[in-house]
Order: sequence, then structure tokens, then C-alpha cells
Amino acid sequence: MTPRKEIFIKVKEALNSIPQIELVDFFRGQFSNGKEHYPNCYTAALIRINNIAYDTMTQSNQEGETSIDVILYCKDGWMDQHNQTADPDHGFMEIDLQDAIVEALQFLKGEQFKPLQQTEDDTEDINHEGIMSFKSSFTTRVYRKIKPKYTKRSISLTS
Repeated sequence: MTPRKEIFIKVKEALNSIPQIELVDFFRGQFSNGKEHYPNCYTAALIRINNIAYDTMTQSNQEGETSIDVILYCKDGWMDQHNQTADPDHGFMEIDLQDAIVEALQFLKGEQFKPLQQTEDDTEDINHEGIMSFKSSFTTRVYRKIKPKYTKRSISLTS
């Protein structure tokens, strides 16, 4: 298994433990293709694993740095949050949900990656009416073993 795949699986498992998130998936631009292509849910967390900058180490090992973005998409008004809000948290359920995402992922680690550490908390600008989005970014160090260039062989000398 590659580090990218392990990161995705571990992050998805952690996010699936948050009951308010209806959809957890790999980021494929699901909310950028037009309204008719939106997932049919009120809350979605999409996982974007950015490029991994690797350094080759000794003994066929590689180490690298990467960042992971978890983008939370919410349909506007998913908790009846307009004007005279019915939401007991004054229309800030998205912020609570974003905090739950950070709590679930901060210091999450795997066999091929060090603990995730949050580096950024921001809004993600999308130009679609009725959709709000928030981004939480994390960094980690990844490790993997690659196929060695040379293989060991035994030789025998005869005289």
C-alpha cells in the first residue's frame, strides 16, 4: 500500500466517525461541475492529498512531505439557519463540524506517515449559490520502501 492510499483510508475512517457528515470521499471536484452533479447530501467532507515531495534515502527508502486538505461542503440552510434560525447554536453548526474534523484528525498517524498536524483553517471559495465550504489543512511526513535497484546474489568460486 502506498502512503497516499494509507493516508486516505485512515482519514476517511476518522471522518466516518463524525455522524453529522453524510459523505466522505476522495476529492475529485464533485462540487465544481455544476449544480446537477452535486452529491445528494447536505454535508460532505472531501479529502485532497496534495503532492508529495520525496527525498531518496539509503537502503531503498524514501521520505517525503505532504499536505492534506479536508474540505467540508454544506448546503446553505442545512440546519434551518436562515434569518430567525432554528439552530440552537445560532447558525454556527458548520464551525462546530469543522472543529470536530480537526479533533478527529489532529495527530492521526499510520504505519507510513507521521502524526497529522493542522496548519491552516480557511474557507474554500466556490462560486455556487447555496453551497458553503471550509478547508482544514494538515501536514505530515511520509515514508515508503521502494524496489531496490540492485538485488543481492550469491556467487560461488570454483578452482
